[in-house]
Amino acid sequence: MARNIIASLDIGTSTVQTVVAEKKKGEESLRILGVGVAPSRGMRRGVVVDLEEATSAIKSSVEEAKKLAGVPVRSVWLAVGGAQISVSSSRGVVAVSRADQEISHEDVRRAIAAAEQFLPKHPNKEVLHMIPRDFKVDSESGIKDPVGMHGVRLEVDTLIVECGSTFLKNLFRCVERAGLKIEDYVFSPLAAAEVVLTKRQKELGVMLLDIGGGTASFMVFEEGVPMHAGVVPIGGSHITNDIAIGLRTQVDVAEEIKVTHGSCLPSELPKRDIIRLADFIPEEVATYARRELAEIVEARLRDIFELLQKELKKIDRVQLLPAGVVLVGGSALLPGLIDLTKKEIKLPVELGMPQEFLGGLDERIAPSLAVSLGVLKWASARLTNTNTFWGGHVSLTGDGVWLRWLKSLLP
Repeated sequence: MARNIIASLDIGTSTVQTVVAEKKKGEESLRILGVGVAPSRGMRRGVVVDLEEATSAIKSSVEEAKKLAGVPVRSVWLAVGGAQISVSSSRGVVAVSRADQEISHEDVRRAIAAAEQFLPKHPNKEVLHMIPRDFKVDSESGIKDPVGMHGVRLEVDTLIVECGSTFLKNLFRCVERAGLKIEDYVFSPLAAAEVVLTKRQKELGVMLLDIGGGTASFMVFEEGVPMHAGVVPIGGSHITNDIAIGLRTQVDVAEEIKVTHGSCLPSELPKRDIIRLADFIPEEVATYARRELAEIVEARLRDIFELLQKELKKIDRVQLLPAGVVLVGGSALLPGLIDLTKKEIKLPVELGMPQEFLGGLDERIAPSLAVSLGVLKWASARLTNTNTFWGGHVSLTGDGVWLRWLKSLLP
């Protein structure tokens, strides 16, 4: 009997991650078989800048995961992020079709299609997701599921996640050149949210913040649905570059110093705590206060938080998310980041842990794998033709998912 193998791929600016899992019949959870993490090459701010280098990095990551899993990997489910992502909204309005004025799944489908028609036509953009945030039946708004209700007019408010067509084509090209088929794709923080956020957090209001190497992407949930999202063009690699300039050393050494001695809270470090470059480059004699390093890290992170505050201001949610901020991504592991985020965003903050996968993973690296693990859960939901992944709300990703969603509505 053929095994049900699912593989996720997250191509970031700093690392390429592949996670291979198995879905066993009769079991809800996935079992992790292998994880492959390779240094990313040919990428800048999540965008492909060198096809050959990026393809090579993908191959390295997949080969490592295959070796550990002991199974072949021929296709992947892909995470999509990066600076090319843009977010907007659109509304669609239709008349209820049935004579008895009962709203059907078909009416919902037509309303969403109408919202897509109102989108400005950008030949250089590709729609990743259309996510219904809210429905309105006649004059009654705030409806999450209108099917079965009665009315004359149905209106839907959708969140649109788009990306550059060229960016997406280049990303696909790299994966295909690595000998892999792409099953489908999903916006990175939308996937990560499903393995680190609880239903209660999404209902109360929460921001999922993924701080990667080249960018920081986020998604805000309220009343169980995504209400806003975006990408900030600053990430961990910018911190590393600042350290290299500030300490007058090589970028690779700066990254090692950041990992070994990095902190976000200079005021809490002893003045006598010293970093010796000789520990990293034998011929170097320079020394620096660790507090100086922390000041560099803190300054760049404050840039990220300043941009995030502007995004929250757009939706009138500054200091108004009761469940706070949940951090994931490799840079989320920086010491003191939780306290700094609390100070800057002025909300509760916690580190996102993919609870259902912790049995087979090191907790110290689990937050950095949140996107890859989230893609696995997303893929599993798609393969079983369920809509539970979106909490009862539809996300449309190309014609394939659109058709599968329609099939899932049929008796």
